[in-house]
Amino acid sequence: MKRAQFVAEQNAKLQQRVKELEKREAQIDLERKSLLIEREKLKAQSSTKHDYISTIQIDALRKELEEKVDELQSMDTLNQTLILKEHMSNLELQDARKELINGLQDIWNDQDLFGIKRMGEVDEKPFKGVCLKKFPNDWEVNAAELISLWQANVSNPIWHPFKTEFVDGKLQEVIDKGDSKLKELRSVWGEEVYKAVADALLELNDYNSSGRYVVPELWNFNERRKASLKEVIKYMIEELKTLKSYIPPELWNFNEGRKASLKEVIKNMIEELKTLKPLKRRR
Repeated sequence: MKRAQFVAEQNAKLQQRVKELEKREAQIDLERKSLLIEREKLKAQSSTKHDYISTIQIDALRKELEEKVDELQSMDTLNQTLILKEHMSNLELQDARKELINGLQDIWNDQDLFGIKRMGEVDEKPFKGVCLKKFPNDWEVNAAELISLWQANVSNPIWHPFKTEFVDGKLQEVIDKGDSKLKELRSVWGEEVYKAVADALLELNDYNSSGRYVVPELWNFNERRKASLKEVIKYMIEELKTLKSYIPPELWNFNEGRKASLKEVIKNMIEELKTLKPLKRRR
């Protein structure tokens, strides 16, 4: 699942939850107003009726109404608390994911099961391969220039080689194969180089269409998809167990005598990995 889609889905779920709670709160508020109106009517009735039995009934109803108002206020408070907790949980997960992305870039690469993929970065291998064939004597220089040129093109927000069409019943942006730059690229440098540029364009359009700069993402290289927090943390623990007799930390900060955040635990695990295995250069 791509990052933009994942974030959109998470935000959609959160927004749906908030809408449901807000709808419930509005209903509670409506009931409260109705009860208050009813209570005022009863007050007016009590001023004109002096019958003892009626007074007792009115007092009983007034008490029941007051209890109902208190109950509705409690429900309102609970709703607000749930909204806040859901928001805080979402923030903690986002912080934990950022910590993993920042900490693992120098530890894992695409030779590992999981690692950091730079979304929107042009794959260099096809460029190097074609330059090796065309310029065997100075292929590295030519490849570097070509990669730099097309990374700049991909990152240029003015260039928008996309068109909209229906895919599986949904309107989506896809690569415009008729774009003049892409047609020339394909003709001169071949299908693999064209695909590397097209893939980078699609990634940036999904992950950062406005800024058009490379975005790091947790990635499952075996399955060629975005990795979940759960599977990456599980992989880290297994790797630490392999490197030494490692016991996963409890979610507790013993120095400060409090519960540790997920971000703190992840940071601790990353530091353990850095001390146990050499840093890797991204390939």
